[in-house]
Amino acid sequence: MEKNKLKEILNTLSLKEKIAQTVQLNGDLFTDSGVMPTGPLKDLGLPDNFDIHQVGSIYNVNDPEKLRMIQEQAINKSSHGIPLLFMSDIIYGFRTIFPLPLAQAGSYDFDLIQKAAEITAKESYLSGIHCVFSPMLDVVRDPRWGRVMESPGEDVYTGKEFAKSVVTGYQGQVKDYVSENHVAACIKHFAAYGAPEAGREYSTVDMSNQRLFNEYLPTYQAAIEAHALLVMTAFNVLNGIPSTGNKWLNRDILREKFNFSGLLVSDHSATEELQAHGFTANQEESAKASIEAGVDFDMMTSVYVNGLEPLILSGKVDEALLDEAVWRILKLKNKLGLFENPFRGLDQENTGEFLTAEAKETAVELVEKSCVLLKNKENALPLSAQQKIAVIGPYGKSKFTLGFWASVSGKAQDTVTLKEGLENNFAKKNLTFATGYNLFDSYESFGPLKTGIEHLNGLIGDEKELIEEAVEVAENSDVILLTIGEQFLESGEGASKAKLSLPDKQIRLIKALAQLDKPIIGLLYTGRPLVLTEIEPYFSSLLLVWYPGTMGGAGIANLLSGQASPSAKLTMTFPRSEGQIPIYYAQNTTGRPLNEENKNTRFVSKYSDESNEPLYAFGTGLTYNQVDVKWLENMENLTFTESNQIKLAYQLENLSNETSHAVVHLYMRDMAASIVQPFRKLVASQFIKIEPSTKEELAVTLTKEDLSFSDNQGEWHFESGKFGFYLVAYGQEEELIISL
Repeated sequence: MEKNKLKEILNTLSLKEKIAQTVQLNGDLFTDSGVMPTGPLKDLGLPDNFDIHQVGSIYNVNDPEKLRMIQEQAINKSSHGIPLLFMSDIIYGFRTIFPLPLAQAGSYDFDLIQKAAEITAKESYLSGIHCVFSPMLDVVRDPRWGRVMESPGEDVYTGKEFAKSVVTGYQGQVKDYVSENHVAACIKHFAAYGAPEAGREYSTVDMSNQRLFNEYLPTYQAAIEAHALLVMTAFNVLNGIPSTGNKWLNRDILREKFNFSGLLVSDHSATEELQAHGFTANQEESAKASIEAGVDFDMMTSVYVNGLEPLILSGKVDEALLDEAVWRILKLKNKLGLFENPFRGLDQENTGEFLTAEAKETAVELVEKSCVLLKNKENALPLSAQQKIAVIGPYGKSKFTLGFWASVSGKAQDTVTLKEGLENNFAKKNLTFATGYNLFDSYESFGPLKTGIEHLNGLIGDEKELIEEAVEVAENSDVILLTIGEQFLESGEGASKAKLSLPDKQIRLIKALAQLDKPIIGLLYTGRPLVLTEIEPYFSSLLLVWYPGTMGGAGIANLLSGQASPSAKLTMTFPRSEGQIPIYYAQNTTGRPLNEENKNTRFVSKYSDESNEPLYAFGTGLTYNQVDVKWLENMENLTFTESNQIKLAYQLENLSNETSHAVVHLYMRDMAASIVQPFRKLVASQFIKIEPSTKEELAVTLTKEDLSFSDNQGEWHFESGKFGFYLVAYGQEEELIISL
C-alpha cells in the first residue's frame, strides 16, 4: 500500500481505535490456541465494551486454520478491516527444532545458522506467522539464570555474529517489504536482561554505562544494523529504571543512537509490572511512562486500553505519541503485505513443507557442529563398530530432547531418539539399553499435559531397581554410554537455580557404574552450564549435546561413530562451583592478579577454598582430527592501511588423513588503555573445512573499530599502543604482539 493511503487509514481512526491497535493479546482470548502459556494467566481487566477484534496483534496461535478464522473475524468485525499481526515465541525452530541458540552459536558456522533460521522462517510463514520473538541477544554470564539457553552466550563478538545471521535468515534482504517465506524478527530483551542479580529471573540489573555500552548493547545494535524490524523490552530494572519505562534507553539509545525506526513491543505484562516495580502508582502512570519511552505494543495488559484515553483527553500525554506508535504498527503490517493479502502464508498448499529433507539434513549438520567434546581421555571416542555398547539413562530412548521453548510449536513425536540414531550407525546386536534413573520424578506438575507426557515417557520406576538393571546391562558391555543432565523444564524462562550440580539420583548411578571399571562416555543434555566437578573424573569422555532438537539422535550418533568429528566450542563457561559465578573469560585484570609465583600468597585476587579457574572455559572444545595453526612470517611490523584495516595472516594445517572442520578463534588484548580492557576478548573466528594432509594460508581482517572501546557516554575510541593477538585452535595458541 502506498504511503499516502496508509496515512489515510491512520487519520480515519478514532482515539479508541488507535489505542486498540497498540494492544497485543494472547490467542487464547480468540480460540483455544493449544500453546503453552508464556506469562501469568489472569483477568486482564479490559472494559466490558472493548472489542478484541479491533486490536493490533495476537500471539502464540500456530494453527493455520485458527489463524485464518481469526483474521477473517478481525477484518469483517473491525471498523476499518485492518488485518492483525500474528506473532509467536519461535525461538530455535518452528516444526523442525534445531539445537538451542547457546549450542548453535558454538558451531561458529554462521552461514549454517543463517540457513537454519531461513528454514524456521519458511515453516513459520507457511503457518501464517508474521513475526517471531527471536533472536534473544542478551549477553549471559550467570548459568543460574534459566534463560541462558536462548542466548548465544557470554561473548560480545559471538553474539553480534549470531545476531546478524539469524536476523538475515528470518527476514531475508528487507527493503520496502518482507518477501514470502520470511518473517519479521523481534530482537530481545532490551536491555541487559541477561545480567540479573543472583541469576534470578526478572531480577534487578545494575551496571556501569561503560560495561553496558561495551558488553551488553553491541549485540542488539548488530541486529538493528541487520535491519531487525522489532525490538522487545526487558522485564528488568536497569540502573534503577524498568526497561519498559526507560525513556533514555528506548528513545535516546535505541531510536536515536542506534537509528531504530521499527516497532518496540513490551514483554508479557511488562507495562503493568512498572507498578509492581514501584516505578508507577497506577495504570495511568504506567501507560504514560511506557508511551513516552516509545513502547508501541502493550502485550497482555489493559494498561494502554484503560490508561491512554484519559491521559490524552486531559492533555497529560500528547496524542502525537500514540500516532507515532500506531504509524509504526501500520508500517510493519504494510511491509509484510497484509493490506494486499491479510492471509499471508495461509493461502498456499503447505503439504510436505515441514520437516523437509533439507530441513532435517540442516538440523543434523547443526547438531554435529554444535555438540562440544569436553573430554576425550585416551581417545575413548569415537566408538568402534565392534564394541558392545551399554546405553544407560533415559535419554537413550527419550523424545524429550527439544528444550523448553520447543513446546510452543514443536512436537516431541517428531524427535529422532538417540536409540534410533545409534541403530543406524551400529549393529543392533551390539547395543543394549537401560533407563538407569527417572527423567521425571512425578507427572503431577504438568497439569493438562500430564497424560501426553506420561504416555511418551513411560511409567516412573523404582530407583534401586533401575540402578540394578543398569549395572547388569553394563556388565555385559565393553563401554558404557551414559546420558545425564537436566530434563527440559529445568531450563528456560522461570527456571533459575541456586544449585547446578547433577541430581543425587544421577550421581548414585554414576558411582555404581564406575565400580565396573569400564570406560564411561557421558552425553550431557542440558540448557545451561552445570557444575560437573564431582562427577567429571568418572568419565573417559564427555560430549555436551545440549538439547539437540528434532534430529538430535541422528547427529549425536554420527559423532559417536566417527562419521562426523566434533568441532564446536563452548560459548559459555562451565564453573567449578556456584561460588565462582559470575565467571567468564573476558574479565579485567586486577592490580594483584594470581599467578604461579604468588599462588601461596594471601593478598592476591583468589579464593581460599576454590580455584580461580573454571572447569571448562569459554572456547573449550576438542576434535578427533589434529590440526595445527601458526602465524605467517613477518607479521610483527603490521600497520593500518589507508582504510584503517590490518590483515592478520596465518597457516592452518590438517595433520589427519580425513577432511576436518576447524574453528579458529582470534583473541585480542589491549595492553594499556585509558579505560581498563579485558585480559582477552574474541575479535574474530573462522569456520574452515580443510582437506586431509593439507595446508591453507588464511587471513583475518580487522578494523580500528574492532580494536576500539566505548567510554561511559557510548562514544567509541581507538587508542594507539601495544596489542596482543592470540590465535587459538583446539588447545594450540600462537601469540603475536604488535604496536599499532
